[in-house]
Amino acid sequence: MYICVNVSGIYLIDGEGKINDFEAFSGNARSIVKSLIKLEKGNVPFELKKLIERNPDLSFFSEYELKEKNLFQFNFPNEGGTLFRANHSYVLEQRPIYEGDYRKKQKAILQEMARLKVKILLGERDKLIINAVYSLNEFDETINLFLERIREWYSIHFPESIAAIPENKKLIEFILKIGNKTQYEDKKDLLSYEITFSDKIIEKSLGVELTHEDHSQIKEIAELIDILYKKKEILENYIINLVKQIAPNTSMVATPIIAAKLISHAGGLKNLSVKPSSTIQLMGAEKALFRHLKTGADPPKYGIILQNPEIGKSPWWQKGKIARTLASKIAIAARVDNEGGEYIGDMLRNDFLKRVSEIERKYPNPPPTKEKLPEKRFGKRLKKKYEKSKFKKGKS
Repeated sequence: MYICVNVSGIYLIDGEGKINDFEAFSGNARSIVKSLIKLEKGNVPFELKKLIERNPDLSFFSEYELKEKNLFQFNFPNEGGTLFRANHSYVLEQRPIYEGDYRKKQKAILQEMARLKVKILLGERDKLIINAVYSLNEFDETINLFLERIREWYSIHFPESIAAIPENKKLIEFILKIGNKTQYEDKKDLLSYEITFSDKIIEKSLGVELTHEDHSQIKEIAELIDILYKKKEILENYIINLVKQIAPNTSMVATPIIAAKLISHAGGLKNLSVKPSSTIQLMGAEKALFRHLKTGADPPKYGIILQNPEIGKSPWWQKGKIARTLASKIAIAARVDNEGGEYIGDMLRNDFLKRVSEIERKYPNPPPTKEKLPEKRFGKRLKKKYEKSKFKKGKS
């Protein structure tokens, strides 16, 4: 027996297209839409349960992939559904409903379904991760722009400090707590790290003296960068806590920040869960992949997952193998998280670390170098050689 559905209710259709049983959807448009969404998600609404209770000895074929596999066989499209849709007028005749009323009801239900689905999508918590990661990237871009400017600006006064303090956070602290290089000896104890500038270096510094107003302007930018660093740290902690709730397995395998970036890049946890491991491995390296396809340059071996410490600290000839292993574990973890399965993050993490140890033991030395193939060059057109005309210009 075939299970067929329209906005009126759920039908049982035999192989000839005749209606054997029917259960109407009860309630308003919203309750009907909820029953339809249950079917789409593979769950059995109470209308279908009533039909099954009335027909316990029958076997059922459904165009919806329902989770109770022992009761329903999934087949799309099936013969019953095709006959049901072809005999639309016969179906309406069997139920006391006119074509015009049916169309109005169908329109109202479709509008309600669109409204409810949008609400469900907006309520998915992985959308919070996407926006938080976008904000994190914008923080990085903004901080880098300000850092580039302040390094050049402060180098006018004390260029030697720029080379001596390569770490950005430490340089910002130096500008805020020391400021004028002539006050270094008096204020150096305020620094949280050790840095030594002798009197000779300060005296022979190539930097020029700045006014109090100049220093105050530089310090204001440094204070702004310091605030951005603190806000970024708060946002990172928020993302870590959020992704651990939404995708505990993926965050354990890939680290929370990498998991959040992968979810954001894919457009949601559901989208990430359906991607193969080879795609996950290269997410974030699309430009390098297109360059490889266009010019024949070396193909990328990893994208976002390069930020994983196990890949980052490994030698170059092991990175690709470790990246493949990590991507396969992330693919499994994302599927489990999306389906709401049990926590297996520790097991996947341990399997990954075992494979990393095996790779390190099996490939301790780099492979022999191969001759590099010449890159493909596209876009260069061969110039056509035209024969000189036998006839001179202006003469016949």
